[in-house]
Amino acid sequence: MRTPRLLVTLLLCVPGLAVADTYHIDPTAYFASPAGEATDRVALEADMTALPVLAASSPGDLLAYLRRAEALLARGQRHIAYLHLLTALDIDDHAAADALSAVQTDEGNLVMTVRNTLRALGEPGFDQAARETPELKHYAYVLDRALRGLPHELPPEQQTIMDEVSDQGSTALRNAYQKTRRATVYGTVHTSAGDFDAGKDAERLGTDPDRAVRQQAWQQKQAANALNAETYASLLIGIVRLNDKTAHLQHFADAPEAVYFGRQFDRADVDATAQAVQQRAAVLMDYQRLRASQVSRVAKIADVHSWDMTLPPSGFTAPVFDYAQIRRIVPAALAPLGRDYVARFTALLDPAAHRTDLGDASGSRVNDAFSIAAPGVPPGLFLGQWQSDLKGASVVAHEGGHALHSELMNAHGVSPFYNHGPSWMHEAIAILNEMLFYEHLYKHAPDAPTRAYYLQAQLDEMTFEIFTSAEEAQLEEAIYDGVMAGKIRKAADLDALTLATTGRFEIWPGIDPELKHAWIGKRLMYQDPLYLANYLYAGLLATKMFAMATSDPRDFQKRYEAMMASGFDAPPKEILKRFFGHDLSPSDLVNADMDVIKGKMAALGNIYGN
Repeated sequence: MRTPRLLVTLLLCVPGLAVADTYHIDPTAYFASPAGEATDRVALEADMTALPVLAASSPGDLLAYLRRAEALLARGQRHIAYLHLLTALDIDDHAAADALSAVQTDEGNLVMTVRNTLRALGEPGFDQAARETPELKHYAYVLDRALRGLPHELPPEQQTIMDEVSDQGSTALRNAYQKTRRATVYGTVHTSAGDFDAGKDAERLGTDPDRAVRQQAWQQKQAANALNAETYASLLIGIVRLNDKTAHLQHFADAPEAVYFGRQFDRADVDATAQAVQQRAAVLMDYQRLRASQVSRVAKIADVHSWDMTLPPSGFTAPVFDYAQIRRIVPAALAPLGRDYVARFTALLDPAAHRTDLGDASGSRVNDAFSIAAPGVPPGLFLGQWQSDLKGASVVAHEGGHALHSELMNAHGVSPFYNHGPSWMHEAIAILNEMLFYEHLYKHAPDAPTRAYYLQAQLDEMTFEIFTSAEEAQLEEAIYDGVMAGKIRKAADLDALTLATTGRFEIWPGIDPELKHAWIGKRLMYQDPLYLANYLYAGLLATKMFAMATSDPRDFQKRYEAMMASGFDAPPKEILKRFFGHDLSPSDLVNADMDVIKGKMAALGNIYGN
């Protein structure tokens, strides 16, 4: 999950509740004991290794072979879920981490074995077999994926060498980025409440009523990043060159094409979609001006800057949520998804079910939030630590959405071949839950300031996922193009490109030129290159689904259930065509979402009294 601001250290607020004892995932739901899991894992590895590339066979034998592979994948996914839980509970459990990596490798090898079997058969052979044994048609998309990747696969020995070199190089660059960030000294800022660090205390300083404090903290943080700009530039340019070289070795034109291929969209589609959003950038600018004018009016600031936008209204205290409230509110907010969905989500959060794991202290737990799922086991929700504010509460809706997605696929018997799809489609389903959560809070807020607070949070989510993601997709692509063309060689080049790109979408780069350093904080550019475009598609799809779910819940529920029942058994465009009932071009989707955002902006303006 990506959030509009870095998720701050999370702290659970559950009065009178022993969280670590009461809210935990029961590992015996996966395996009766660690010893039993280890024994089964050894047997599974042997069974996976024993699965051959099937030679010429009858359609019946092919069907049995594919079903055997499915069963092995399901067993592997159960081990992966269990070991993922162990590594989350104890980051120092290296044995579990090594075992997890080994099972994931075995699953990858198994999938490749199946693909090689289907490739040897080919489309004509598979089609003939499916005519004789119609049950084989269910596996047609497994064949499609096998054939799709064939032109970009290297011989196994070459692929192994390339993967090892690429992984080591990218890991070293990522680690250097993280270490540079951690070593940055931001300095302190003096306030009436004492001295605070401009880096780790940025959120607290951003709400200080003294404007001089907010300005100093914001500018000090920008300046500290700028001091290391050449180091960051060197790291980013190194990542670009490494990824471009790897892409060429795999017979792609460039790194964006290679990464997008893996996400099941292409560069032309990404460019058209981002451009469609850019053409509606006036909507984002209007929203930013609306928010800025309200700050100006309430705080009596004539020249509003970035450091003023985090100032809360005078006398307003942001709501907090204890876990009892979350267990009640989040399922209620998801009512547009249907009674069955609400009942399942309620069960997920029930401490008696032992499917939610909450920590009241970090200890050796991983500081992250995610779902854990495998066929045959009710999915779980893991929250390393979490805060009691609005964003922390929304994490439950989001990550719980991933868990429910897996549960519904399991309930409908979706094949292990098809229970994982493009990450942007998974994210869209989870972001929809967040939007519905904000909507429920907004509709049930007790007063105008609280309604404005929740509506702003919803609009921030929508505009961030759509506009900021389009902006980031264009920026990252331009960085790759510029580096490989020899036009981007140093930090100043990245600064100029960042201002030129962000200035097409937002009002703030023209007001606060220090935002030219924004590329430094785009951590996914360093840690998961070219991933940011995923959020563009996720945001567009989630906003469209939100409009459908709130305007005609019954119709939406039918479409949603059908999508859950099928899993990812076809290319994304085909899945979405089934869901919507027709094709939607990037412009169609963007225009529909802009209507939603503009409607929300009008409602917010009414609350402001504009």
